[in-house]
Amino acid sequence: MSPTSDTQRSAAEPRPGEGRAPAPIDLPEGGAQLLGLTAQADLVDFEMLTASAPMAPSLSQRIDVATLAADQLGRFERIGAQLTAQELVVPEVLGPYREALDAFAGATRAGDWASSVLRALLVNGLRADFVTAIHDGLDEQLLALVQPGPTAWRISDFAGRALADALDADPAGAGALALYGRRFAAEAVGQIQRLVAREVELTSLVARAAAARAGEGHAVESAGDELGVVSELLEHLMAEHGKRLARLGLGG
Repeated sequence: MSPTSDTQRSAAEPRPGEGRAPAPIDLPEGGAQLLGLTAQADLVDFEMLTASAPMAPSLSQRIDVATLAADQLGRFERIGAQLTAQELVVPEVLGPYREALDAFAGATRAGDWASSVLRALLVNGLRADFVTAIHDGLDEQLLALVQPGPTAWRISDFAGRALADALDADPAGAGALALYGRRFAAEAVGQIQRLVAREVELTSLVARAAAARAGEGHAVESAGDELGVVSELLEHLMAEHGKRLARLGLGG
């Protein structure tokens, strides 16, 4: 991973709309909450990436992580700008998700380089699977704000290569990483269930969006229907998480 890596060059790339305040958009019920959850997740991911930089085994990788963290913060800022354009107060919109996401971050905090890049891979994968599951039920403007973009792809590419290098250097470390992957899943399930129980408007939006993708046979007409769809979604996310660990050689 050379000092002139694609990750580092990306920091200089112009970003669409950079420097211009966004216009308000029509948000469905629960839309502001989805943006709040996404932005709070971006903020926590930025903090986790920043914390992992000193663990990097080379200066080049440390610079890469810092660059990726800056990109992640840029995504947070774009959602924050949209919330401001909606005449919403950013900390108030993000506030309901702070405790759960901070608890998740604390419980899955990595203690070494291999765990930190695995965490980045797992978080990115989980978030991408979530957006894919609700994709069909969101309008284009809202989807553009919450879907993974180039930053997420660069993080996954970098973390995948770094994890492969770490496992090549220490194959015996795979067992501990597999345990970490299972703990990650357990913590994610717990915090998601906590948010589902508390954030009614967000849960309703997610359920209806997920049902739209699932198609016929997934009508959502009551709170019970919503919880049923979200439960199926959670099972799907955990199944995909297990497949991801298996592809990394950390399943079983």
